[in-house]
Amino acid sequence: MSTKTIKLFMWAYQHAFRYEVESLASYVLEGLGIPSPKVACLLVGTIVPGHSNQNDVCIEPEDGKWQISIFAELQEAINSEIANHPMKNMFYGDEPSMRDKPENIRRDSVRKAVQKALEPYDSDCGVVSFVGSPEQVEDYYIVPVIQLPKKLFESFPTLHVPSPDDDSQTWQASLIHSAIRGILSEAHDELVRYEPGRFSRRMRSPEEVIRRTAGDFMFVPATTIGASRYTMSNLFETFNQISSLMYEGTKGTGRLLLANPDGDTVDMSLRFSTPVPFRDYRWSRKVLQMVSPGSALVANDEYIFGIGGIAAGVNPWEEQNVFEVEFLGHYHWRISCGKTVLMISKYETPSLPQEKFPQALLLDTYHRLFPSACKEDADLFIELINVAVEQSHGSMLVIAQDAACEADRLQSQGTKIDPMKLTPDLFSQVSSIDGAVIVDPHGFCYAVGVILDGPVRRGCTPSRGSRYNSGLRYVGSDSTHRLAVVASDDQTLDVIPVPRPRIHRSIIVDTIKELERATPDNYHRVINWLDQHRFYVEDEMCLRINTALARISNEPMEVGGMRIMWPEFAQDPDLNDSYFID
Repeated sequence: MSTKTIKLFMWAYQHAFRYEVESLASYVLEGLGIPSPKVACLLVGTIVPGHSNQNDVCIEPEDGKWQISIFAELQEAINSEIANHPMKNMFYGDEPSMRDKPENIRRDSVRKAVQKALEPYDSDCGVVSFVGSPEQVEDYYIVPVIQLPKKLFESFPTLHVPSPDDDSQTWQASLIHSAIRGILSEAHDELVRYEPGRFSRRMRSPEEVIRRTAGDFMFVPATTIGASRYTMSNLFETFNQISSLMYEGTKGTGRLLLANPDGDTVDMSLRFSTPVPFRDYRWSRKVLQMVSPGSALVANDEYIFGIGGIAAGVNPWEEQNVFEVEFLGHYHWRISCGKTVLMISKYETPSLPQEKFPQALLLDTYHRLFPSACKEDADLFIELINVAVEQSHGSMLVIAQDAACEADRLQSQGTKIDPMKLTPDLFSQVSSIDGAVIVDPHGFCYAVGVILDGPVRRGCTPSRGSRYNSGLRYVGSDSTHRLAVVASDDQTLDVIPVPRPRIHRSIIVDTIKELERATPDNYHRVINWLDQHRFYVEDEMCLRINTALARISNEPMEVGGMRIMWPEFAQDPDLNDSYFID
């Protein structure tokens, strides 16, 4: 196999396709609640039998991030997988399935061989590789690969569901796994289309992928409690429907255990003679009203069987065959295994559980917006947020540089008070009513129960609830420094605004120097990084980048080649020195 890494692919749009897959993965993971996910996408091409090309294996990108030597033994590994594939001894009752079997075995063997070839790289670089299904494009089977940092899964624990070799893509150990599988499925569907990568936006939108992701992931608990994968219902849709219904004017709250009702993981205290079918949403919502704080409905993927609880001595996370669904309010529920929250759904929008108390983010945001605040002010701020998180109801705390003026302006929409230092105990009392509590950066309170105003802004959405949307409108309505912290009844926090993270200016400078040395064959990684960090590029830096891009674009190009025309760089008007560490 040739070790040449330049101009290996003859497929014209491989770079655009890879970039689209990587972008979709980033948007989906951000939508699920992972800030700035470090996603990388790699394409591996392996020659199709009967086709001739000077390279048996190709990779994209060809800039050296992934050495082609990783796949030096790929052809031999594919042949070994084919020789030992479990489907070889499987016989189908119809002629088309038997006809397709050799090709299906080969493609699955290609996927497995690429996965195994990447294992040493994953171990050395601290990443996890997800390998999609191959599809033929010109002379090659093209295999899309998405890589995520291994540390990501320390923040979001995964279920230890079995992953048999012959059925690996039906088992998805976390919402992240399910999301990546969905993105790889979109990538495969694009590869099947005419001239993959040439026409943008043929893949589903991030919002569509996220919803499908949640539906797919909910098959995991259903399967692990013993449901047949061929008959189980869509639990994501089921729980959304149940949580949307009111019963005699009250929102649905309560717990439900997904388990085998005849197994030893639950104790039944009351059993219905006729199980309640989930497909009857109103009946399901009605029996939810019977649940007390210390009990739960017991159900499998199709029916509610009665009321009970987790059996004594059962460790749900160890067993992973009993899951708890908590209905928290209107269109709001979450699913857990033991103490580990697996997914939260609000207004049919799924997300990963967020850190309850992101103290570093809060303090950094607080000090950047209010540099006059001292350590004692910051300590009080953290104490107040701690109270908000621990309360069983939602609340909003607004810190405003112009708190006194705003209390006067909004006194018809709240209760203005004589300024006084807010204490944690006092905050617990005044935050029990609807509306925001307004304080200045030094912790002096000026108004409580305030209904905030402000025009509709980009980012407002019914999926985030009224508190979040009102905070977003209010904070963005004026250039005065303001900060809103929204505590939800599920004990999570939203911080508005969340400034972009600070970075070292020297990193930008060093990357620009690398671009200035780059050639048309190896500049892709550098310009992709700069494109993703446009916000941090100052005027003088923009001039250097645009000059380097003009030089590269004027380099001679082979017939049939393609280059991306990058928009010119210009300094963002919101950029200032506060976004740089140095």
